[in-house]
Amino acid sequence: MSQTPGETLDSAPKPAEPRLAVVRTYDRPEPERPTGGTMTDVESWLGGAARSIDDTLLLFDELCWRLLAAGAPLGRVLLSVRTLHPQFIGFGFRWRRKAGRTEEVTVPHAIRESDYYLASPMRPLFEERRAVRAKLEGGPIPNFPILAELKAEGFTDYFAIPIVFSEGLVHGVTLAADQPGGFGEANVAAIEKLARPLANLLEIHSLRRMTANVLDVYLGKLAGRKVLKGEIHRGRGESIHAIIWSSDIRGFTRMSDRLPAERVIEILNAVFEAQSGPIRECGGEILKFIGDGLLAIFPLVDIELSRATARRTLDAATRSLANIAALDVRRLAGDAARLKIGVALHPGEVYFGNIGAPERLDFTAIGPAVNLVSRLEQLSKRLDRPLLLSDAFARLHGPGLVSLGVHPLRGVAEPMEAFSVA
Repeated sequence: MSQTPGETLDSAPKPAEPRLAVVRTYDRPEPERPTGGTMTDVESWLGGAARSIDDTLLLFDELCWRLLAAGAPLGRVLLSVRTLHPQFIGFGFRWRRKAGRTEEVTVPHAIRESDYYLASPMRPLFEERRAVRAKLEGGPIPNFPILAELKAEGFTDYFAIPIVFSEGLVHGVTLAADQPGGFGEANVAAIEKLARPLANLLEIHSLRRMTANVLDVYLGKLAGRKVLKGEIHRGRGESIHAIIWSSDIRGFTRMSDRLPAERVIEILNAVFEAQSGPIRECGGEILKFIGDGLLAIFPLVDIELSRATARRTLDAATRSLANIAALDVRRLAGDAARLKIGVALHPGEVYFGNIGAPERLDFTAIGPAVNLVSRLEQLSKRLDRPLLLSDAFARLHGPGLVSLGVHPLRGVAEPMEAFSVA
């Protein structure tokens, strides 16, 4: 443990904190809060009963109340756990005794470049693996704006310790006391002793979360959950009913031939992002990106709610098209030509499961319905319509759609009536 030297900063302005999105909260009922016990009891709990708690939010909440019951004068605790995720550098867990609430928040990658982080005790903790202790009563405090803020709120002592996992990655926990006299050296020594068993337990939680994150990002939540459940045998799968979404970029081959690869990647990312938000928010799941194309499904889990699912899917499509129309085409493509996509929607039964070679598998959806929606998306090019809906989708959706007539589809035996929005 080391004291961080620095000039006093009791009244300096606090750097703006990057936005931390609250994911979940937990309010532990007062009768369920632990009472009594010692720090030795907390250590025994971490090595025993705590291992059965598989939710980090609940584990952290329980730990804070147990530390308080063991005599640590806690008013505020923050746990920061880094992870592997394209959007977040990690997850934070915040506990305040007076609120009786624990929050889980996502921490964006940008926080590492923020003034808030650069001027916080977390920087020496993460980058130097150095504990930070600061008495907030009486005399000057180290040069960290957060400490001045905590002192103004009535906190009396601050303690931050690194939590190091087996592979060397540093995480951290900060604790603030709000009782006169602060922690006391006995509590500080006991908390430091808990760092190793806490790290062992958090590493298990972190590996589970990291695995789930990577599978969700690369396979999608539905496929990711199946892999985590052990459904990884080649040829295994299930038939599901869903509305299938197929889309791609108009004129992409010509565009990619004349633009540098870096710009093409930027265009693809912008187009996929314009669609992924509405798809996710309306209950769909992206199965895969195929070149400039996107394949997604909206599961039909309840026949009575199928019309609502169809309308949510159509809403996702119209919102995606609006997002594409709002993109800065000149910046992306280098000219004033409109960036367009085509979207096709069709409900049907798909087989969702593992295919591939023994050493390289893929979760995908196959079946006649998938083939039909792909042919329908190709028809949207010939009709120069950004959105085409199958006759089966129109029946599922109900009134409000416009017929575009009956058209043959390549590889499909019978011509099909196509629909769109007005």
